[in-house]
Amino acid sequence: MYMTNERYIIFALVTILLTSFSAIPVQGDETTTNIICTNSVLADFTKNLITTNVTIEYIMPAGACPAHFDICPSDVSKIASADVVISLGWEPWLTSLLESSGNTGYKEIKCSQLGEWNIPSGAKKYVEKIKDGLSTIFPEQNNTISKNADSYILQIDETAEYLQNIINESGYWNKRVICMQWQKDFVTWLGLNVTSSYGPPEGLSTQDMLNVSEAAQVGEVCAIIDNLQSGTDFGAHIASESGASHVIFTNFPGAVPGTDTYLDMITYNTERLIDGLSTYEYKQGEISHPESTISSLEIQRNASLFGVFVLALLCIIFIVLYKRK
Repeated sequence: MYMTNERYIIFALVTILLTSFSAIPVQGDETTTNIICTNSVLADFTKNLITTNVTIEYIMPAGACPAHFDICPSDVSKIASADVVISLGWEPWLTSLLESSGNTGYKEIKCSQLGEWNIPSGAKKYVEKIKDGLSTIFPEQNNTISKNADSYILQIDETAEYLQNIINESGYWNKRVICMQWQKDFVTWLGLNVTSSYGPPEGLSTQDMLNVSEAAQVGEVCAIIDNLQSGTDFGAHIASESGASHVIFTNFPGAVPGTDTYLDMITYNTERLIDGLSTYEYKQGEISHPESTISSLEIQRNASLFGVFVLALLCIIFIVLYKRK
């Protein structure tokens, strides 16, 4: 009887302990929300706003063009698990991707009609839009999301001021350039003089190409600026024809090394522009140097001929005077 009671006591203690442990909240059991963005720039904006209990991924490779991106099976499985989808609102492939995934329980944040994100003022519009959407979806994190947004916007402003300053300090303000239209707003914002721009190369007519080629010959166009995701062959051809530098920007972070974030990306683009303008000036210096050398040699030759002439004249005068004696 004693042993039986002892067993009951042990069993009761074990039951109590197990019940107690199961009642203790485990931090790892908190629900993780899957946020899927259509591209890397939206993913980067989102990562700067929310970090707690979320995973943030993007679908389109950073080097691809949103209008020509082809989805693959892994994209379907990725978006099938999405709790939140953040998009530009105009991706032609997104609707079919969502339908293929069978996911109907997601919430969506559409960043429609906000303009270019390349310029800092445009980027801040996207940040505000995503902030408002996330605050609605995650009301318990509203204060944190707002504080993160304020901090990130301050970083954008500081980077923007720095980039405009280095253009001015380098002496490149108002330099004449031609660029792909997706980069026109950013280049103009930096302080460059965009004398002509062109759309996606595959849509250019022969006349469009001729117009750009002619514009590159007018004045002193220092650089032809391409957009990586739109193709770079046309810009390279115009640069080769005109003697201008060929500069390639990216409008999505992560497309080239050193551009993991939006701020990295606009800094990279600005540095590539400065490199291109510097290279153009160097090439112009090499061209002008032989010309100045030739001019100097001509002056020396003319001076030598004049000296010979004067010497000959003096000799003649001396001979005439000698004969008169």
